[in-house]
Amino acid sequence: MDPRELNHLFEQMSPTPDQEEAILARLQAPEKAVKNPSRRWKKSVFVLTAAAAMALACAAAAFSALDPRLLSFFQRTPQDTELLGEGVVAVDQSHTYENGWTVSVRQVLADRYSLTVLVEVTAPEGTALYQDQYNYYFDLSSQLLPEAENAAGVGGWRSGSTLLADDDPTDNQLTFLWYRSPTSYLEAETETFTGRTAVLSPRQLRYDVPDTHLDWETDFPREEWSCTVDLPAEDSGTEIPASQTVLVGEDEMEVTQLYLSPISCALTLQGEEHDSRMWG
Repeated sequence: MDPRELNHLFEQMSPTPDQEEAILARLQAPEKAVKNPSRRWKKSVFVLTAAAAMALACAAAAFSALDPRLLSFFQRTPQDTELLGEGVVAVDQSHTYENGWTVSVRQVLADRYSLTVLVEVTAPEGTALYQDQYNYYFDLSSQLLPEAENAAGVGGWRSGSTLLADDDPTDNQLTFLWYRSPTSYLEAETETFTGRTAVLSPRQLRYDVPDTHLDWETDFPREEWSCTVDLPAEDSGTEIPASQTVLVGEDEMEVTQLYLSPISCALTLQGEEHDSRMWG
């Protein structure tokens, strides 16, 4: 079911403010002795049903804060939406470059070890972007503040973009999820994403023709515009202790920790002394 359809369903099932007050009053009122057990059973069913409707209303509120494209990509259930929503920051900042292209940063989603940015790229009016004929890649430059000082380990990380489906694949707009996540372990807490500030600068849109050597690119000067986002302080993920020996290439290492969040998974591997790594 489409997230917008879920929102509409939740709105239909949500109690009105007057109904919520009545439900709470009934829940708080002392239980009275009744002669007919079946009537009491019916009242209990009513209260539980109403409570479920209130829970669905809360889920609908969480859905409304999230862009439907994010929900569709991560395929979250209503039970997961609250956790997913804790890591989302609404941005809605745009810039039009001298070449006529516009880049819009809509929402940012972060957990402890990963960062995802919902970006729209709009070509000059009259330019058709044929999603079924080209491969598109979007690149951002990202800086995390404050920068870590004297952090132990190696600060390696990877990034990339995913082109999202478009209702009109021949219009002049593309929507991407750009992501960044670590590939090595840093002991300093300042190297996590939560609670920090991300400075995002569009760099380039690349596109090529499949099965050929033909490719083009559109550059966005980094010094012209950047977008600053305060990332959420709360971490939506959880740590799970683990102890299992695995082979990484020719090295024998131990999985010491598994990190899970609504959007990512990371492994902490421990080898010989001073050999600690993370894969996200």
